[in-house]
Amino acid sequence: MATDRFNVGPIVVLGAGINGAAIARELTLQGADVLLVDAEDLAGGTTSYSSRLIHGGLRYLEYAEISLVRESLTERDRLLRLASELVHPLELVIPVGNRFSGLISGAQRFFFKTGAAPKDGRGSLVVRLGLTLYDRFASGAVPGHRRLTSAQFAQSGLSTEKFFTAFSYYDAQLTFPEQFVLALVQDAQAAAKEEGGAFSLRTYQHVRREAETLFFSTIHPNHGSDGGGEVAVTPAAVINAAGPWVDTALAGLNVPSPRLIGGTKGSHLITRAPDLCKTLGPRGVYAEAADGRPIFILPWNNACLIGTTDIRYDGDPAEAVAEPDEIEYLIDATNMIFPDVGLTRDDIQQHYCGVRPLPAVGEGATSSITRSHVVHRHPGAPFPLYSIIGGKLTTCRSLAEDVVKVVLPDLGQEVPRNSRDRALPPANFGETPLDAPLLPDVNAPIAHSAYAIEHLAAKTLSDLVERRLMLVFDPNLSRQCLCVLAEQLADAGWLQRQEIDAEVDHYIHRLQKRYGKRVS
Repeated sequence: MATDRFNVGPIVVLGAGINGAAIARELTLQGADVLLVDAEDLAGGTTSYSSRLIHGGLRYLEYAEISLVRESLTERDRLLRLASELVHPLELVIPVGNRFSGLISGAQRFFFKTGAAPKDGRGSLVVRLGLTLYDRFASGAVPGHRRLTSAQFAQSGLSTEKFFTAFSYYDAQLTFPEQFVLALVQDAQAAAKEEGGAFSLRTYQHVRREAETLFFSTIHPNHGSDGGGEVAVTPAAVINAAGPWVDTALAGLNVPSPRLIGGTKGSHLITRAPDLCKTLGPRGVYAEAADGRPIFILPWNNACLIGTTDIRYDGDPAEAVAEPDEIEYLIDATNMIFPDVGLTRDDIQQHYCGVRPLPAVGEGATSSITRSHVVHRHPGAPFPLYSIIGGKLTTCRSLAEDVVKVVLPDLGQEVPRNSRDRALPPANFGETPLDAPLLPDVNAPIAHSAYAIEHLAAKTLSDLVERRLMLVFDPNLSRQCLCVLAEQLADAGWLQRQEIDAEVDHYIHRLQKRYGKRVS
C-alpha cells in the first residue's frame, strides 16, 4: 500500500465540529502546522443538531456557574460584533405565573446543586433577579431586560390562565452553525497563509496508530477507500475534539482512559404552522414544560424552532433521533404556553436530534451537569494528547483559546496572539452572478454546490444538503434537485453514474428517518 509521509510535527485536531474548527483556527493564528481530521463531514455531529442559540446561559445562574455565564456573555457579545453577518440579536420573552415560586428550590440549586425545579415554575422575583445579574455581567451589546406592559402581555398569545406577566431580554441566534464552521475553516486557511503555517483538512477518515505515528485513510460512504493509500503523521500533539465521540476516538487510538463523556440527547421540532408563527412573531419564548424543564420556542429561518429535550443517552450519537414521546412532549409544552395555536403532530414539518458532549457523571438531574469545558491531559500517551470535554456554540472561540494556552506551552512554544478581535466573515462560495441558474425547486445557485464540491470538501448528498447549502430545511427540496446534486457528485468522481438513482432513494430514506422530512 502506498504511503505518503507527512513532515513530522503537525498538531492533529480530531473532530471538525465547531470546537475542532475553532481550535484549528486558533492554532493557525500562532503559526502552527495543523491537520484537522474528521471521521465524517465538517459539522456533521452535535454542531448541526443544536438549538442554534448564542446565549449567556441564563439558567446556569441557578447552579452558581457564574464564571461560565460571564464567559458566555462575553463571547456572545464578541460574536455579535465580529461575526455580525452570521450571529444576530434575538429578543426572548420569559412568561411567569406567580411571584414567589422557586425561591427555596433555587437556593438549593445555587448552593448545593440539588433540588427539583419548582412545580409552579419560576416566579417573577427569581426571574427578575436572574435577569438583573445577566444584564450586569453583559457588556451592553444588546438591550437590558424589561417587564412587558399589561397590553403587551395581553397581545402576546401567552396563556393567561398559566401566566400573569412576562419579562423580555436579549440573547442571539446563529441561524446555521454548519456554515459558521465553514467560515472558521476558511479563516484557518487564511490565517495559515498570514502566519506562515500549514493547514490541511481531511474528512471521512479512518485512523489507526502504530507507536507514535498515526495513519489516516479516506473512507467514502459510497465506495469505501478512495484508493489513495495512507497518510502517515507523526504528530507534535493530538487534540481530541470529537464531541460525543471523544471516548470512541480514544479507543480507536488504543489509549486507555476512564469514560469521559456522558452525553444527553436533545430533540428539536421545526414547524411552519401559521397560527404559531404569527403569534410568536419576531420574538422567541423561553419558558418551562410541565415538568419544569426549560424549553425554547424560536422564530427561525421563516419557521418556528421548538426545543429541546435533555435525556441521558449511551448509544451511538449518529443514531440518535427524535422519538415520538419527545415530539409529543414538545408539542404539549408549546400548547400549554400558547393555548390558542392548537399545534398538532401534522404541523411538524421535520425534527432533528443531537447528543451533547457533557462530562460523564453519576445519577442526578441532567440539567445540573455543567456546561463548562475541560481540557483533559492524557498522561502516558505516546504523544501529547488532550481530550476536550463539554463546550457549546457560544464559547467555541474561548474554548479554542483555552486549549491553545495549554497545548503550545506544553510543546515549549509561546502563544503570541489570539482571535479576540479577529472578524469572522461568512463562508465564501465564490463569485456568483445575481442571475446565476438555480437548482430545481430551491433558491440556491447551482454554482454554490459546484464550489462546495471542489473547494469545501463536500463529498456526499448529506454534505451538500445538510451542511453546505442548508437545503435540508427548505420545504421545496425535491427529488429532482437531489438528482442534479448527485450528478454533480458523479462529475467530481464521488459517485458512480449508475448509482445516482439508488443513492437518491437512499438519501430520501435518510431524510425521512433522521429528520422526519418527506421529499417527493
